[in-house]
Amino acid sequence: MMSLSDERLIHDPTEWDALVSQYRLDCYYEHAYFALEEVGIPEMFFYPTEFGTLIYPYLKRPIDGTSYHDITTPYGYGGPIFVGLWSLDQIREVRQRFLDYCRAEQIITETIRFHPLLQNVELGRHWCRSTQRLQATVTVELTDSYEAILGGFSKMTRRNVRKAVREGVTIRVAAPTEYEKFKHLYRLTMDKHEAAPRYYFTDEYFKQLLSGTLDAEVLVAELNGHIIAGCIVLYGSRFAHYHLGASDPSQLKVRPNQLLFAEMMRRAKEKGMVAMHLGGGTSQDASDSLLLYKRSFSEGAHTFFSIGTSILDEVAYEQLNRTFLTQYPSANDCKWFPVYRTPIRHLSSRGEETS
Repeated sequence: MMSLSDERLIHDPTEWDALVSQYRLDCYYEHAYFALEEVGIPEMFFYPTEFGTLIYPYLKRPIDGTSYHDITTPYGYGGPIFVGLWSLDQIREVRQRFLDYCRAEQIITETIRFHPLLQNVELGRHWCRSTQRLQATVTVELTDSYEAILGGFSKMTRRNVRKAVREGVTIRVAAPTEYEKFKHLYRLTMDKHEAAPRYYFTDEYFKQLLSGTLDAEVLVAELNGHIIAGCIVLYGSRFAHYHLGASDPSQLKVRPNQLLFAEMMRRAKEKGMVAMHLGGGTSQDASDSLLLYKRSFSEGAHTFFSIGTSILDEVAYEQLNRTFLTQYPSANDCKWFPVYRTPIRHLSSRGEETS
């Protein structure tokens, strides 16, 4: 590994999370969140200067059958955080230091899922070779009273919340013994939406996610003693995130999800969160049904999810792509980046990451 001077690479979870705490970074930056991923080594590039500090955690992944690596942020949101006042020249200088490290480690591509609430894509545009606003997301501000937050719901959504209450739906925090029920409902939901296999998280993923190393909880909607819907909520220092949701398709008529979202926001506000991020839809389409559903909880709270990509070794990248496309020619029509990691078994019509 290349020897770094002013900057350093951090792998130790204690040192990592001390920085996350010191700079009040979000839960998506915690070491335990990176450790959920089955492929790749969590690594943080830390660059302190007299004018500011760069904190950039990512997964360093080996590329099978080669001596190369690539780096990516995990499912969720992240990317480099520039603390302090940074000029473009200063960003270029630290970027060059980072590229020197990547060259020494044979890291050939970089993929970043920027954080919609931290808005780090603004400076990230000068870090990556290319950035793209991928899709809209929804963020509900929690600084007003809970009654005011409810008042921001659409009329139909408020009506559905009242309907769920009339039908006898109740919301509570699930016990660990009930996590299996949530997983079952989650996979039913993925089946219903014909989701790509990457969204069928493994049992180990759920086990680690809910092990207590992250501030996460499962909320469930219950009717007549049966769990009919649920969601996993992540909590950071300031923000709460709707992470995964599930529901029994046969019970949607009693509107459990609307009541579940209302309670999710109430609990997040009670915990001192200033905003609740609901994520986006399943496509870039402004009329996406999931996006419209989430917007019914706060019409004006629009945020955006952007990605950043960089090819760090053009020759190696093209070589890997040629080999890959020769073996899987169907991937020619996909927009996945990097090309050589196109998920062949589930090429989507969109061919792109979604939140």
